[in-house]
Amino acid sequence: MKPATNSTHIAMKVLLHLWLCLLCCWVSSLETFAQRPQIIDRHGVSWNRYYLTWPFRPNWTFHQEVDYRFLTANGVWHQLALHTHVHYRPHTLFEFALGTTRMENGDPKPAKTGYPHRMEWRLFQELHFWTPLEKPFSLNHRYRIEQRFQESAEGPFLWRGRYRIQFNWTLPKPSWTIHLIEEIFLNWGAGTPTIFDQNRMYVGISHSFSSHLRVELGYMMQWQQAGQIDLLYQRDVVRLSIHHQL
Repeated sequence: MKPATNSTHIAMKVLLHLWLCLLCCWVSSLETFAQRPQIIDRHGVSWNRYYLTWPFRPNWTFHQEVDYRFLTANGVWHQLALHTHVHYRPHTLFEFALGTTRMENGDPKPAKTGYPHRMEWRLFQELHFWTPLEKPFSLNHRYRIEQRFQESAEGPFLWRGRYRIQFNWTLPKPSWTIHLIEEIFLNWGAGTPTIFDQNRMYVGISHSFSSHLRVELGYMMQWQQAGQIDLLYQRDVVRLSIHHQL
């Protein structure tokens, strides 16, 4: 029992320190890029995702995500995201990925009159890195660079960097897992309206019905830049994910 207790304490201390560091980075970024950020609208959103993975050869996996999102206040369509990517894992502790995203945007917030729909295509490159921890814990870092093709971009595309840290805790009943996630988005390059783009904090729980099917339900708090450097949307997101491996 002692090793398990010690590993629990170590994992929780690591998680606490990482979350505190990320929180400090987020607060300092807001202070730097928006001296007095204001929440102009807070609303609820439902994210519903189907996530397919296909290990088509050793060390190689194909990923396809379909994510439909709508505003809970009026049921109006918010976003449709299609992510297609291929992952290569040469080592147990790290993985590379290349992919593309088709993002169709609807209404950003509940409103009496609808917003014009906007289409965006993205290319992205990823590095995943796992920090070794004793079971039943795992810690994953994801670094993503995106090229965003938008009509408003001054150049051919806009750059965006994303860093996500994810802590997983498999409960004594192995079919249940708790997930804690923090992710920050930063823009850069010519034509970038603001450096800070958005921040997400998430907590969820998943149940594995088999090695091929897992269902996850969670809550995410999202802060997103709202067109001006000192204005933010705040969203309460309920996310349902179905993970299916062929």
